Amino acid sequence: MENYSLDTIEKVFSFATRFVPENHMVFRGVINSEYELIPSVGRLPELEDSTEELDRERALLQQFKMKSALRVQCQPSNDWEWLSLAQHYGLPTRLLDWSINPLIALYFATAHSPEDLYGGKPLPDCAVYGLISHIHIDSSYRINPFNLTQTLEFYGPSISERVVSQAGLFTVHHEPRKAFDTDKLHKFVIPGELKPQIQSKLSLLGINESTIYPGLDGIAKSLKTEFYNHTTRPLDLEKAPEYMKSQLDGL
Repeated sequence: MENYSLDTIEKVFSFATRFVPENHMVFRGVINSEYELIPSVGRLPELEDSTEELDRERALLQQFKMKSALRVQCQPSNDWEWLSLAQHYGLPTRLLDWSINPLIALYFATAHSPEDLYGGKPLPDCAVYGLISHIHIDSSYRINPFNLTQTLEFYGPSISERVVSQAGLFTVHHEPRKAFDTDKLHKFVIPGELKPQIQSKLSLLGINESTIYPGLDGIAKSLKTEFYNHTTRPLDLEKAPEYMKSQLDGL
């Protein structure tokens, strides 16, 4: 894996705008640069042996299928699609989320709560991983996802507006306990103190909670972040948004 430092805001956005889908690279943002590429199921407490862990993983997915079947509008047709759906809703799986858009990955790398982001606390360095695409499959692939011999890239079905808005895809890992590494992987490390500036600039580019998370929850999160962003800067009533002036007048 190659490592790079993006230590200025100019370098960050120069990197982020260099890559387009034709570059055949996909991206994943992590909020702490020390985080390795280990799927969530690989971070569960260890069991006696790998067979027990595989049985647990399959049992988790089976329980998810049974308990969600009546609530899923479009039924997944195979385990690949069920894994995609389960990952989307937070079940531990052997999948990792990626995006073809580096700006989306940059958003997730810098997406602290507004209280932390604009509260003046030291923030950890973050990172964006870039993976040169290699082996693509889709949900019609007939191999068993629990019996792989290598890590694959997987385009799941468009199960929600959120997946579409995040330009998402997955890697599915044959050894989910091991940190993923390859000579096709690049790591771009960004200082924590740049996170508030990056989030503000991404919002100007149309990438914020309301576009990453379509729906009312995303709108509410976006408004909360905007409020913290403006009210933690030096106050200037002439430049404050109209809807905030009444609140700022009393400060």
